[in-house]
Amino acid sequence: MRHVNPTNALVACIFALAMAGCSQKSGTPDTSAASAGAAADVATREQEIAAKEQELAAREAALKQEEEANAQAKAEAEAQAAAKLAEEQAKRDAAAAAAAAAASAAAARPAAKPAKTASTASTSKAPAAPPTPIVVPAGTQIGVVLSANVNTKHVVVGTPVQGTLASDLVINGRRAAKAGAAVQGTVTNSVSGSNKIGGVPSLSLRFDSLVAADGSTKTINAPYSQQGVSETGKDTAKIVGGTAAGAIIGHQVSDKNGAVVGGLLGAGAGAVAAKKTGGEVKLTAGSVLTVTTQSSFEVKP
Repeated sequence: MRHVNPTNALVACIFALAMAGCSQKSGTPDTSAASAGAAADVATREQEIAAKEQELAAREAALKQEEEANAQAKAEAEAQAAAKLAEEQAKRDAAAAAAAAAASAAAARPAAKPAKTASTASTSKAPAAPPTPIVVPAGTQIGVVLSANVNTKHVVVGTPVQGTLASDLVINGRRAAKAGAAVQGTVTNSVSGSNKIGGVPSLSLRFDSLVAADGSTKTINAPYSQQGVSETGKDTAKIVGGTAAGAIIGHQVSDKNGAVVGGLLGAGAGAVAAKKTGGEVKLTAGSVLTVTTQSSFEVKP
């Protein structure tokens, strides 16, 4: 559409009105009525011209605003398109760089070796460190259940003694031996009350081996001792009778009679009887003896 310059249009209109006025002056007489009508026409036309000018100005402003909006929208669209193109180009560049890096790494790697079989893989692994042994320290208490009776009247030094562990032997939460494990020992001292008039019976044992939780036999050193009660009074009574026994035990016998009592103590049927019926230390089967180890030993877990 062709735009009309409002200034030129205004000049044309004024010129036309002037020509019309000149024509009226030359062709008709000048009257007051004609002059008034002409003035009214001029005013009307001026108003029309002003209205046209405003309309044209408004149209021009609207066109200018529309052009500016179109230009701004076009610039924004071009900027978005440029940004999208830049983003796509960056993606392509990154993909190309990654592909080049992968190709370079593949070229640098040596040829792939055949996959290991399950057996080969398992044997190639470094063996796990073996667990540390269980150390049973000296001073550890052990409960031993006797398997048979032990009596000082019958046993001698060297007689074997057998038993079992009364409960699990646990060190720092780790079991070194199971309940019921075999425990072996020997008699190291045996004094019978029947072998000596007025003697004190005593018994000593030493447990020297224990079957550990791993099945091995461990050397241990765990002694046990028990002493009986002296039966001097009973032995004396058997020899000389109740009254004389009281005198002898209380040292109330005179030197004169002491020789007689000494003779009685040295021989005679009463002395023989006393010697054969003295006291003993008796440990019955099933008894639990609490012993303490005197040295340490190790057990594999």
